[in-house]
Amino acid sequence: MLNLAVRNTRKLIREKAKEENVRIGRFFTAKETAALMASFFTVPKTDSLRILDPGAGTGILSAALIEAICRRGEAKEITLVCYENDALFLPVLEKNLGRLRQKCRREYGVTLAFRIREENFVLSKHDQYSLSLFATEEEPFDLVIMNPPSAPLQPKAPEYCALENTCHGVSDMAFAFAAMAFFSLKEGGQLVASLPVSYADSVNLAPLRARLMREGYIERVHAFFRKSKDAYRPNEAKGSLLIKLVKAPLPADFKILLSSSFGKGKEVTLLRPMPYADIVNGESGAIVLPESEVDIAILSLVRSFPENLGSLHLRMRTGLTLESRYPTALRSAPGEGAIPLICPADLDNGTVRHSGKKYIVPVIPSLAQPNRNMILLKRVPAKKDKRHLYCGIYFSSQLPHFRYISTSNKLNYIERTDGNELDSPLLYGLYAILSSDLYERYCTLLSKSPQINAKSYADLPLPEEKLLREIGNRLLTSRLLTPGICNSTVNKVLRLEK
Repeated sequence: MLNLAVRNTRKLIREKAKEENVRIGRFFTAKETAALMASFFTVPKTDSLRILDPGAGTGILSAALIEAICRRGEAKEITLVCYENDALFLPVLEKNLGRLRQKCRREYGVTLAFRIREENFVLSKHDQYSLSLFATEEEPFDLVIMNPPSAPLQPKAPEYCALENTCHGVSDMAFAFAAMAFFSLKEGGQLVASLPVSYADSVNLAPLRARLMREGYIERVHAFFRKSKDAYRPNEAKGSLLIKLVKAPLPADFKILLSSSFGKGKEVTLLRPMPYADIVNGESGAIVLPESEVDIAILSLVRSFPENLGSLHLRMRTGLTLESRYPTALRSAPGEGAIPLICPADLDNGTVRHSGKKYIVPVIPSLAQPNRNMILLKRVPAKKDKRHLYCGIYFSSQLPHFRYISTSNKLNYIERTDGNELDSPLLYGLYAILSSDLYERYCTLLSKSPQINAKSYADLPLPEEKLLREIGNRLLTSRLLTPGICNSTVNKVLRLEK
């Protein structure tokens, strides 16, 4: 069944590419991915099933799921509802579903009834979604399988209202589909979706994830990775991930299933099940995407550390000055009322060296901060930077003539919350930890975005203060700040070396 749907889809792709030079292959789910998604469902044997495929395209996902159900003998009658409003795909979709119905009856003795709704899935469901009611002519679904269209969704778009304050700023059409599809499930129903990888950790989507988690839980996550071209950088998550949601209360002591692959899903690496709270953040719903058992070991180790920035009377904040907003306040030399402006270019191999060429007149008080010791981090590392966490140590004594300084909005900084100075052992200990391979990998797992969001790092687990100070004292003795020295020092103090 799946092979038939794929063959007809490829024929459509070839015809359009030849006749109209229209490249539509990227809109369809790969055969291997469709089969993988269908395998995620666990369906108890029943007389009848209702299945929803929103944004059905040519029916590849429907074919994969129904074929799997038929082979396992899980249902005698299947009702399939497909939403598709692209006229280009409709003839092939109808043809595929017609053949699918015949094969179900002849080869498995299963009755398949299908309905194609030629309308916008999100807009058709919005009124019901807002009122938390189902249309009288349509019952909730047992299963949903979907690879929704992915496209930027502006706040003024009609589909954006479907998200109902569950995201901020520009979103993606796929998330509106996910919200509506999950709403369409019956209690205990299952949804398997291919979603943009930004669903995992985007701060803008925290309200949407929280809303979904109030009504259900994530049973399985599959991440696609691409091998890094740079030996110093970890493999990167590709543009989409697979996620299985169950519309039911989270079971006690539940362990989430994890898997990954480098291709389209043909060769899958299964990871050991993990405690739910270790993978899914209870407040924001953010998801960690480990690639291997090594990643899982790193997650377990770092999350066993007892401290965080707050417990050590520290905080990470975003730099104060967005230069484009205050062009008339910028200066290229010191002058009356001007204070030094520290920028990403001032970070140099673990140190901070103010260029002496950037100053700003703090025209509003929030542009100035006390000149104190701190750790500075680039919010978005440059392509030439070999690390996700690119840090530098700053001492207030470097600019002794200034009581106040300012920091670029392209930097984050760590300082004490009680107004005291960060002493050298703790300062160097923090720098070493953040420059170690252990935290480099942990933080790339924490966020797939190259941008370091200060809020995401508020609860960053840290070793005990005495261990941080021991690491710092050893680094002070070595007088070297290279990542290799930091890594060796951290491993010795934390006893990570064999």
